Amino acid sequence: MSEVAVPSLTTIPVELVYRILDEMTPKCIMLSLGGVCQRLNDITDTYAPYQEFNHIFLKAGGMDLEGFAPLANALKFNQTVTKFEFIGDHIDRTGAEMLANALCINRTISIIHIKTNRFDPEGVRALGNSLRFNQGVTTVDLDTCTAGAEGAEEFFRALTINRTLRDLDLEVNYLCDDGTRQLAEALKVNKTLITLRICHNWIGSEGLQAIAEALKVNRTLKTLSFHNESVVKEGAIALAEALKVNDTLTSIEISWGGTDTPGIKALAEALKFNSGLKNIDLENSHMAPVGIQALAEALKINRVLTDISLGSSTICALGTKALAEALMTNQGLTTIDLENNEIDPEGAQSFAQALQINQTLKKVKLGSNKIGDEGSKALKAITRDGLELSF
Repeated sequence: MSEVAVPSLTTIPVELVYRILDEMTPKCIMLSLGGVCQRLNDITDTYAPYQEFNHIFLKAGGMDLEGFAPLANALKFNQTVTKFEFIGDHIDRTGAEMLANALCINRTISIIHIKTNRFDPEGVRALGNSLRFNQGVTTVDLDTCTAGAEGAEEFFRALTINRTLRDLDLEVNYLCDDGTRQLAEALKVNKTLITLRICHNWIGSEGLQAIAEALKVNRTLKTLSFHNESVVKEGAIALAEALKVNDTLTSIEISWGGTDTPGIKALAEALKFNSGLKNIDLENSHMAPVGIQALAEALKINRVLTDISLGSSTICALGTKALAEALMTNQGLTTIDLENNEIDPEGAQSFAQALQINQTLKKVKLGSNKIGDEGSKALKAITRDGLELSF
């Protein structure tokens, strides 16, 4: 008696496999069939609805460690997902290691966004190590993953080897000075990173000085954010000295953490020499009049900066007058944000006069100030074309 052949997914015609796939969601296809055999991988990769499955988004409560294991394994073989977002789920070190193992093999994921997870230093270390082997990821956002200097160490070592990573965000990872020094050493060697955000990391003057030394060497980084870090004293002065020689960085954010008067004066002096920066964000810096005056003097000389944000910086009468005078001669700025300061009617009138003369500014934000009716009247009387003015 002859044996009856039992059809299976590994042998039936492709058309029948497609009909089965029609009854499955893309996520179910990946979790159920990914990695079963090469034939099924080839078939699913050519299945049109599955080719459109390029984004995995897991939110809080959406998956525990037991459910994450098959997903991480499936990512090893998947060739459609390019963006992986994992926000709010409390996956621990083991989950991070699973994801790291997948990234050592996966070549299609280019964006990773992981926020608020219990990865701990060992988990972050595993992810960092995977970047030694992965050559597809271009963007990594590890937000509130408690890396610490210990966990970030492996991450930063990978930066000296990895040749694809372009954007790195390590917001709220407790780097402190030790972790920041490790990052600075990596920046001296790395030649691919373009954007770096190291906000809310409790970085002191020693860490800032290390970053400043790296900026004297690095020639690829274009955007750097210290949002909510205190760039003061020796750290601010060191950063300013670096900006005198670095002409690659085009955007820097030092907002909400603020800087002190010596720091502002040093940064202002650097702007007289810098030939690369186009955008500087100093929002909520609470500057003294002497600091604003120094910045205004720099704006009379600088011809490269196009966008400056000085919102919530306690700019009062003396600072307002100095900035208005600078705008009469500055021919580079196209956008200036002065919202939520102490600009009075007289200051608004000074700006109105300056804006009649200045022909390069396109956007001026003066909202939430104390300009009064007289100041508002003067600003409304501006007849310049192509100016977007809000107050």
